Amino acid sequence: MASLKDRTGIIKLNERVAKDIYKMVLQFDDLPDGIKGGQFVHVKLNDKSRILRRPFCICDYDVKEKTILIYYAIVGEGTKVLSQYPAGEKLQAMLPLGNGYTPDKNVKKIVLLGGGMGSAVLPAIPTSNPQLEYYTYLGFANKDKVVLEEEMRAVSKELTVATDDGSYGQKGFVTNVLAADMDRIKPDVVFCCGPEVMYKALKKALEPFKVPIIVSLEARMGCGIGACLVCNCKVKRAGEEESYVRVCIEGPVMKLDEVVL
Repeated sequence: MASLKDRTGIIKLNERVAKDIYKMVLQFDDLPDGIKGGQFVHVKLNDKSRILRRPFCICDYDVKEKTILIYYAIVGEGTKVLSQYPAGEKLQAMLPLGNGYTPDKNVKKIVLLGGGMGSAVLPAIPTSNPQLEYYTYLGFANKDKVVLEEEMRAVSKELTVATDDGSYGQKGFVTNVLAADMDRIKPDVVFCCGPEVMYKALKKALEPFKVPIIVSLEARMGCGIGACLVCNCKVKRAGEEESYVRVCIEGPVMKLDEVVL
């Protein structure tokens, strides 16, 4: 399996773009083919005291430049160390891991819904499927957390930003903002990435519209290749008993109605 190969990436850019949020561009001599939105990269820090790799979604990619884009938030010492690496630093990484968002053949119109840093999953979807029509909704706690607005505007027929406190864009939870537009847009599917609490709200808000919802799950990971079972999550599939699947292998992209929240 080609994705299990350790590859050497060179940092071309690593800069702060919002409060505690950074943007990194990694270039590879051997960037693998067939990357999909929703897949992730497992990055090894150049720090022997932190042996566990860090999983980051592949925010976007450029086949010609052989680069991937990563957005990450400083949430602990590991990501703090990562934010201090300069351009030119080399990192070991495995990619692309996991499955991705794969639109059915009959899908033409897609809602992309991002909650907070979950928005970083979205840009690679239009890159992989540029022929489709996108309506993008981004939700953040406040204006200091807003990222990727212009990037998503460039690939969307419509873009809407909402903040919980109303400090930027529309005021309110982005799931409710989307629900108010569903009858007008009539999407074939909703692709979403955000925190679990958002998925619960989304399921309730969109229940009347009977539209398929595909989500990307977030989970703590050890190995990233299915061996350690740290990232198990519970699912309930039609005609089956509840069971556990590995987010890094069977996910991170799954049907929302199969995920036990």
